[in-house]
Amino acid sequence: MLTLGKEVGFETLGEPGQVVTPEKRPSKSDRMYANTELKDGGGHLSPHMLPQPYLPVNGKGGEDLSGPYELVEGWPAQITEGWRLGGCAGVHVVSPDRVIVASHYGLVRDFGTPLVWGRNVFQMDESPMRTHAHREKNPENFVTTYDREGTLIDSWRSQDHLFGKVNRIFIDPGDPDQHVWIADSQKQTLFKFTNDGSELVMRVGEVEARSIPDHPWKAQDIGWLPNGDFYTAGLARIDRFNKDGELQASLLRPGTGPGEFSDLHGLILDGDRGRIIVSDRGNSRIQVFDEDWNHVEDWPNIYAPYALRMQRADGHVWVGDGFTSKFLRYDLDGRQVASWGQWGIAPGTFWGPHWIDVDDEGCLYVTEVYAERVQKFRPRSDVSPDDPRLIGPLHRY
Repeated sequence: MLTLGKEVGFETLGEPGQVVTPEKRPSKSDRMYANTELKDGGGHLSPHMLPQPYLPVNGKGGEDLSGPYELVEGWPAQITEGWRLGGCAGVHVVSPDRVIVASHYGLVRDFGTPLVWGRNVFQMDESPMRTHAHREKNPENFVTTYDREGTLIDSWRSQDHLFGKVNRIFIDPGDPDQHVWIADSQKQTLFKFTNDGSELVMRVGEVEARSIPDHPWKAQDIGWLPNGDFYTAGLARIDRFNKDGELQASLLRPGTGPGEFSDLHGLILDGDRGRIIVSDRGNSRIQVFDEDWNHVEDWPNIYAPYALRMQRADGHVWVGDGFTSKFLRYDLDGRQVASWGQWGIAPGTFWGPHWIDVDDEGCLYVTEVYAERVQKFRPRSDVSPDDPRLIGPLHRY
């Protein structure tokens, strides 16, 4: 029989009917954090009070915030003290020791507080929920490269003057010279650079694409064909260019019906299965087409499909949902087979995953436009290699 009282460590709050003043009874916050130095006045924890809250301890507890992965802490290292990458939008893994990151605005002022949990995160004057739209920007380091430890090994500082809002970064797998392509949504331009970023080789943009003024052109994603031609997807249009960047054809279909688009954000050319897959973000769906752009079907009720990638092994499609901040896996028929991820700004959680990539050691890289960061994860040691939540090697198209 459990006895409740002072003999088992419970405090006496007073006799029935007695008024207990705050001086006599410490606040809940004071009692909880009597031996800590960091609290936020509302009794809510910061990450410094919760070491690795996303991992179980000795197989017990934990909230599985990062699904089958564990965070590689401290990756990448800060470039400039007091500043962080602003609106991380793209990442391309050349190798575990060469990871290229693209950020919308270069650098923005760092968060003013380490607090990341609790309701006060939304209420504080220096809340980290204040994103790049509200903070001081420093248009430098739009494109940076890191090694496996997160050490900065290169920054395309000499090219910073070209950029307005860097969106994503690509390399054509069939290109023997491995040129690097940068999509800039503000300049409505695709930049093609030498592999080291030292030389601008080509620009593809609104003028070259003969864009209709009422329907501007910009590239959110690129899909290459074996002959070097490529498609771009963005807004409500699909465009096909030859390898020299000359416009060949355009498909302009604004709307909400089958085969119509709103704010396209991803493109997969699945030649092995004769299908084309697009993330129609503005209409909260994935659309599937045949190779002649005939509409086949919709995968509806995917709230904000930002990142769209395909696994090489089985053709399954991974979606990074920018609103729910989950990673969603769909089979060839559009049926969801896995889902994981937790919204937040704490380490190991996500806010607006915009792009993902995987290295050949199985590590996952996630860029987040709203949390303004790139995170690196390694597969957890207690997770089976066959776990459907693991994101396998991705198709390079």
